[in-house]
Amino acid sequence: MEKVRVLVVEDEVIIAQSIISMIEKMGYECVGTAIRATKGLELAKTLKPDIALLDINLKGEETGIWLAGELKRELNIPYVFLTSLGDKKTIEEATSTMPYGYLLKPVAQQSVYAAIETALARFSQENKTPAQKEATLSVSKSFDEKEEEKPSLLIKDALFIKDEYQYVKIILSEIDYIKSDGNYIEIHSQGKKKVLKETLKNMETKLPADIFFQTHRSYLVNVEKIESIGGNSIKVNNEELPIVKERRDALLAYLPG
Repeated sequence: MEKVRVLVVEDEVIIAQSIISMIEKMGYECVGTAIRATKGLELAKTLKPDIALLDINLKGEETGIWLAGELKRELNIPYVFLTSLGDKKTIEEATSTMPYGYLLKPVAQQSVYAAIETALARFSQENKTPAQKEATLSVSKSFDEKEEEKPSLLIKDALFIKDEYQYVKIILSEIDYIKSDGNYIEIHSQGKKKVLKETLKNMETKLPADIFFQTHRSYLVNVEKIESIGGNSIKVNNEELPIVKERRDALLAYLPG
């Protein structure tokens, strides 16, 4: 399990250090910093952060607004603007890029936390396929889930799960299997287990169907982790998991070769 990875692009060193300190205290990871937009783009391409905090007015020819456009066009990375300028023209120009948040400096820790969490939730929702959105809506209505309760988010190749007051990142390819226990699920990844309040049915709507396969009403399995298939069980990471006959036949037909 990994921390949410944040890129900070800010040309005022003291402010940048303060923001980095806040980020780390809240359990996020600052993967890189830059004082120029061009360097920020270079780092984003190399480090692949989950989210970026961008000062609007940076040293050099390019602004944070230019960088925001590049992040959206080339990398599809969510970003939150940082600025000490609250004038109408600046806000209108920044807003035209459709940012995921806007923070006036000096920023407070809780404001940074709220901006990051809100941005991740919105980005996850916007990047769902139409089928995922429809499935999520159907499940939410069936289980009468509150709209604001988001125990997990799917963003690109990772699952972000709620851990107390923040999200923790789990790479999809590292998940072995997910087990249901009523309205709770256990996510098993690299020998560790994470429990969260969410139904298996709801989780299934978020995950890519070409990677995760339901072998039993209580199990979703990463097909790339399957080591062997028996009559009524499969082996995943040296663990025996149940599989019903109908799902076994479907799995054998699904697997290549």
